[in-house]
Amino acid sequence: MDFELPPFFDGKLGKKLVKIVPFEHPLSPLDLEELKRELEARPELENTVVFVCLGIELAARTWIEDWNRLRKGAETVNKIEVIELRTDEKYGNFIKHEPAAAKVAIARAGDSITVTIENFISPTILKRLDMDTPLFKAKIADWRSQIDCVMVDTAYDGAVFNVVLADVPAKKTDLIDGAYTLPAPEGKTTVAVKIVDMLGEEVLVTEGI
Repeated sequence: MDFELPPFFDGKLGKKLVKIVPFEHPLSPLDLEELKRELEARPELENTVVFVCLGIELAARTWIEDWNRLRKGAETVNKIEVIELRTDEKYGNFIKHEPAAAKVAIARAGDSITVTIENFISPTILKRLDMDTPLFKAKIADWRSQIDCVMVDTAYDGAVFNVVLADVPAKKTDLIDGAYTLPAPEGKTTVAVKIVDMLGEEVLVTEGI
């Protein structure tokens, strides 16, 4: 029987609850203490918990060993498992990095500049979605779902990025617009478009107009 996913968790693997650790840091005891507080607040949850992470601190390994040592047998509740993407044999190909790429059309029309993102692809995200598991099995119907935010600088000097426009969806389920019209500075200029994907990777596209 299916069950409702508590907000703290990011997905399910069968009856197991999945928590994805932000990839900018390894799994740490702080992450585990957050889980402990969540489970204490929800005593009805008896599921095994799976952490998905890039790296794991030694102290976190010890924490998990101590936690699981008290949870043995067929009737065990809240056991903790880890999928460490740097070393896991099944999911290790996830971190073979290929840079993201974007196709962006930038044009001047009188006193305005138009910026249109025509396509975006993040091989890393696509590999994540192509994992052979119900948690990650998905299809990208709209390439915009890979993008976290877009920023535009209409007078980029090659060193400092001054944000003239920022498209940051309010909710995770919202998408960027992808098409923008901005005032054009006088004379020739370089327009820079910075696209940040859902895993934090940045793509910078520039064009002189």
